[in-house]
Amino acid sequence: MALLILTEPIANNGVTLLEKAGMIVQQKPIALSWQQWLANQPELQQAEGLIIRASRLTKADLQHLPNLQVIARHGVGLDNLPLAEIKQRKIRLTFTPGINAQSVAELTLALMLMSLHRLPENIAVQQRLTGSMLSGKTVGLIGYGKIAQSVEKLLQPFTTNILVWNHRPKKIRYGKQVSLEQLLQQADVVSLHLPALPETQCFLNQERLQQLSKSAVLINTARGTLVDSDALYQQLLQKRFAGAAVDVWTKKHQYSLADFQKLPNFIITPHIGAETTETLAASAQQCAEEILRYFKQQPALQPYHFK
Repeated sequence: MALLILTEPIANNGVTLLEKAGMIVQQKPIALSWQQWLANQPELQQAEGLIIRASRLTKADLQHLPNLQVIARHGVGLDNLPLAEIKQRKIRLTFTPGINAQSVAELTLALMLMSLHRLPENIAVQQRLTGSMLSGKTVGLIGYGKIAQSVEKLLQPFTTNILVWNHRPKKIRYGKQVSLEQLLQQADVVSLHLPALPETQCFLNQERLQQLSKSAVLINTARGTLVDSDALYQQLLQKRFAGAAVDVWTKKHQYSLADFQKLPNFIITPHIGAETTETLAASAQQCAEEILRYFKQQPALQPYHFK
């Protein structure tokens, strides 16, 4: 029987599928480091499979698992994995692109409405602070993958004008593709939908943030590293644009999350974009199937193709 490690909990349907197939499933305690856990249970170093969600797996962690053959990423982004080491060891890597798209898109829409209607401020002070409607606004989507396309579809009842910037030409379903400069300058709502890559680090830097209009709101449900958080803090503090609502955040150098949370025009949720019952169940199911397919010597459903 193969031994599988879960770095974090997954939905019960995934665990049940694995155990019914005869696999031994062990979940890493959140409070323990890899070194502590494996020191207490050295037999876990024999694990052949691993399912990982949002926690970070380092090269050093991987070295404690010499028999590992397959990793199923419960999610889309792979910036929490040591890809070079995984590739070098020829470990099969799978992920779940698209499964979380509708859930993240719904949260994106919710953050747009919350920010425009100044919902947290109104709840906090219990006064009638004037906001604005999403209907009729110009919405800019930076990136045009599955989540952005789901957002675009959800926006249709609001009769918004949709602008899209993508790194390469794409067929846009409802809006039109424009330059990044045009999008930043014209959009009332700017929504980020890019992956975390070296070339997208601080994609929205001070220069680009300064191009947003006075009434614009920024939405980020993608990756915290896409935004220069120090520059964002200064822009929000000085009210250079209306506000920001994010599900992801990464500290740069100067300003902490506590600093941001004091700003009335800043909204943050704790990375809950994919944290819905339906999405978690679907992701757990696919990850479990990926693990079982490996041991049955079947091709992966969603393999990651190393560059």
